[in-house]
Amino acid sequence: MTLAMVAMIALASCNKENKEETEILEQTAEDQAMAGGLWDDIGEQAEGSSESVEAGESEYSSCAVITLDSAGSPFPLSVTVDFGDGCEGRDGRVRRGKLRYTLTGWMHLEGSSLSVSPDAYFVDDYGVEGTRSNTNMGLNGDGNLEFEVLVKNAVVTDPDGNKVAWNSTRTRTWVEGRSTGFFTPDGNGGFMGWNGITDDVYEITGTANGTNRNGVAFDVEITSPLRVQLDCKWITSGTIELTPDGIDPRIFDYGNGSCDNKATLTTSRGEHEITLRG
Repeated sequence: MTLAMVAMIALASCNKENKEETEILEQTAEDQAMAGGLWDDIGEQAEGSSESVEAGESEYSSCAVITLDSAGSPFPLSVTVDFGDGCEGRDGRVRRGKLRYTLTGWMHLEGSSLSVSPDAYFVDDYGVEGTRSNTNMGLNGDGNLEFEVLVKNAVVTDPDGNKVAWNSTRTRTWVEGRSTGFFTPDGNGGFMGWNGITDDVYEITGTANGTNRNGVAFDVEITSPLRVQLDCKWITSGTIELTPDGIDPRIFDYGNGSCDNKATLTTSRGEHEITLRG
């Protein structure tokens, strides 16, 4: 075998490995973004409904049934948010099943926590299992509320039956919209309603790990805070360092602030646009 043939075989092998590596990275990036987005949504559904328990009304009243299962004096509260066999929310997502949570105090107060578990729960036919806890850690040095958010033993099952495992430890900082809520007066004798919710913006830092739908383990570190706007179902900006098992870390970029389902993954083969799901 000539030196040229050896070089050609080596090049072909390298290209194959690069292609397989890129496919693993793309699948992992998509799966971790999907899991993170669905669990952020679970938090928003539970925490949003906790305000409704206090006020006796609900921004979800046309869709979900909120039941106070038990109460202390007055805490802790045990609550069920029941979406029934399927109802379409204001964001266009169809949810079904139940979210059950325990609230130790109103979430705007330091030290309060909310722990939620989905029960036969689906969002647009994506099944979600696991637990999520959110604890108010008080004001940071910039005067913004910080929350410690832990997701444990999470599994997301796509409509084809493929499963993604996910765990995370994150800090969620409330950077915009804290002064308004669903029942904030609008100055015209009514309430701000949905506009008082969707002006909220959070920045997220921290880490995650899991396995993608093909069983490849991965680790995640947020390298630039992820921006979550409640008027958009997608993360609008921020970067993560993604490390699937056996592959060097790569950067996954959610973009420059636009509300869309596009992100960019940098691999050894260049930049690749990823279409997010879930």
